[in-house]
Amino acid sequence: MEQVARAGQVLFVNDSKATNADSTAKALASFNDIYWIAGGKPKTGGIVSLAEFFPRIRKAYLIGEAAKEFAQTLEGKVPFEISGVLSAAVASAVRDAGAAKVKEPVVLLSPACASFDQYRNFEVRGKAFTDVVLAIPGVTATVL
Repeated sequence: MEQVARAGQVLFVNDSKATNADSTAKALASFNDIYWIAGGKPKTGGIVSLAEFFPRIRKAYLIGEAAKEFAQTLEGKVPFEISGVLSAAVASAVRDAGAAKVKEPVVLLSPACASFDQYRNFEVRGKAFTDVVLAIPGVTATVL
């Protein structure tokens, strides 16, 4: 999990390497008040196993081939929108997290999916997330 940047109280975290639900569980367990970007090329089992973490998720932004399947799992449990692509998901998550009345909202890319539907690999997907985040007005890159 790479802390990419901050915009005010909003923290942006790149966990593109989380290509399955087990990996995403670790990220979801690490934060509260999550604005979760998830999806890509789905893997067997989907995100049903992540249900214990749903109370931590303020809203989910679903991308890629898994969007409809993930929406069915989240229906009635977590607010979500089908964003389709990463740039749209980040824009919506920034809007919602920035308006949130919580101490430290986290925009988390932790897809629980492979990247191959839209990206060559998880590294390229993670760089795309970082590039979009760093282009947001008022964002400050996090020094690691």
